[in-house]
Amino acid sequence: MKVLFYYRGIEHLGIEYLMSSLKERGHQYDLIFDPGLDDNLFLRLKFMKGLNQNKYLIEKAKRFNPDILALSIPTNLYPFFNEMLPALKKELSVPVIAGGPHVWALPEYVLQNDNIDMVCIGEGEEALPELLDKMEKGEDIYDTQNIWFKKDGRIIKNKRRNLIQDLDKLPFPDKTLFYEYGCFYDNLEIITGRGCPFKCTFCNIHLQRKLNRGKGKFLRRRSVANVIEELKFQLNKYDVKYVSFHDDTFTTDMQWIEEFTEVYRKEINLPFYCFVFPRTVNRRVISMLKSANCMQIFLGVDSGDEDIRRDLLKRPMSDEEILSAGRIIKEHKISLQASTLFGLPGESAESMWKTLSLAEKIAPDQVSGYIFYPFPETELYHYSVENGYLGEEEIHMVKEGIGGYHHASILKHPHKKLAATLSKFIPVYNKAPSFIKPVIRWLMAREQEKLALILYVISIPVTFPFLGIEGIKVTLRMMWRAYKMRDKLAVQGS
Repeated sequence: MKVLFYYRGIEHLGIEYLMSSLKERGHQYDLIFDPGLDDNLFLRLKFMKGLNQNKYLIEKAKRFNPDILALSIPTNLYPFFNEMLPALKKELSVPVIAGGPHVWALPEYVLQNDNIDMVCIGEGEEALPELLDKMEKGEDIYDTQNIWFKKDGRIIKNKRRNLIQDLDKLPFPDKTLFYEYGCFYDNLEIITGRGCPFKCTFCNIHLQRKLNRGKGKFLRRRSVANVIEELKFQLNKYDVKYVSFHDDTFTTDMQWIEEFTEVYRKEINLPFYCFVFPRTVNRRVISMLKSANCMQIFLGVDSGDEDIRRDLLKRPMSDEEILSAGRIIKEHKISLQASTLFGLPGESAESMWKTLSLAEKIAPDQVSGYIFYPFPETELYHYSVENGYLGEEEIHMVKEGIGGYHHASILKHPHKKLAATLSKFIPVYNKAPSFIKPVIRWLMAREQEKLALILYVISIPVTFPFLGIEGIKVTLRMMWRAYKMRDKLAVQGS
């Protein structure tokens, strides 16, 4: 069977795992990829919309002549999928299957979409190949677990599969097609496990845990040997300079970290980046990461208000615990990136300023500023609805994925403009000399949102010297590859 994937903006590890699982079962696949030059969820650049390659992607899709079109939908990409899907559906006339976080949260709502025929409500590495095998053999497909179908005006809801417990059995993700589109160059993304033990109310991880209750262990980790084997496999194909571990929290298992860092140091030793939860930070674990050439750590701070962290976010950490985590990381001379979150429901202006102050005390090398987005069916989404921060219009926006955590807040929030201003100013403020900071504070207090956005954009190479510059290089690379593909298709067409 021939499967065509469609995606937008960045590399997608989930799709790469699906591709390798399909290859293992003998199915073919291709990818049409839109670099999203006009809106990458960080910045909206409407003047670049004319550079999009939709016409050529459709032409490529027709030439591949697939049996099925497959999508993985993060919430805030749903509007872009809806823009592209009608044309793809018209030209291809094949069934469309959708998965990903937005589908897991709202499967029935997504199935109301005229251009989507079935949805995968969980892990797809077993479900999608089984579906294709049945389609190829002409067998009944409507009993495939993990997949819901739209048929004759009704929805057929199948049971969830057990979670894949032994991740070592999965083939390594196939990065080939994303690489050809220029989605990465110097930086290799990898995950060593699935699931997260924490219960942050703004994240959909707790929703996934709830949906998969009784379906096996939720927090799973690959063996060290399997991760090292994949690293060697990928490094043999791609001449990268860094490794980014995209586990939700990398430091949850001390025994695993101890074994991993020792082997990684001896056999790989490339500089790497990872995400950590403040309460998992201690001198022993950070010393092990440093010994293995960890160059940068992303530390989730979120709110500077202890009450909000404890009661609203379910991140019950004291300021001192967060400050201690930051000190330990910096003592080991690992670059520290702290994340902050503004515009939470119930958050006062005073609480937002506390976040700025805590970030200043941590004194990280980089600070990321985000605006709270109420992802569907999360605890904080329901809290926002129940407390009047989301009305009917805003609920519809969430279901359609409109907005994002780098754009203006969609909440009915009295301090939404301040939230947007602080989120864009805080990376600049963090890097500013001390004599400039009072001026920036003055601008923040006057909610100079547009100026904040301008300064944020032009200062990216300084405020984010690793990820920011890497992002710029990859964007330019994707742009170049998109034009090369367009030229190639034009020649083939003539």
